[in-house]
Amino acid sequence: MRYAMPIFRPRYNSIWLGAAMLAGTTLATTAQYVPNRPTDPNQRQVVLVHQDTSDCSGRDVPNTDSPSVRGTIWATRLFDGNTSVKVAMTAKPNTVYHVSLKCVRQIGDIKTDDEGVGNLSLVFPTDLVGAEYSFELAPDVASAGSRYQSAQISFK
Repeated sequence: MRYAMPIFRPRYNSIWLGAAMLAGTTLATTAQYVPNRPTDPNQRQVVLVHQDTSDCSGRDVPNTDSPSVRGTIWATRLFDGNTSVKVAMTAKPNTVYHVSLKCVRQIGDIKTDDEGVGNLSLVFPTDLVGAEYSFELAPDVASAGSRYQSAQISFK
């Protein structure tokens, strides 16, 4: 007795393959969408822009993607009265940039590697600043075009 082999036709295979791909894409897209995604009221993320000057609060630095964006700053107010800051930037290779709370004081240094990538984590007392502030990053010799400004961080 012979068993009949099912005949798979290319047309039907492509229909099933297309349906499987559509279902997979739809599931992946749905998984990325979280309606009413809760945000932590103690965290902020802003851009770091290649710009020589800004006001103390950083209001004049747009917090939008643009060709002059060179990094990101994350600020988190901690329960112990401190603020944690993480800085990631791409700038001039092998350069030390002084990180300052704009119009307050220097709070640390970040050094870029041979590809110009720099990362820094630091903590400062939250009461050094008000509810709105910004950062400036500048090398020792801060000639024109060598400074970076953050957009405003606001906890209002």
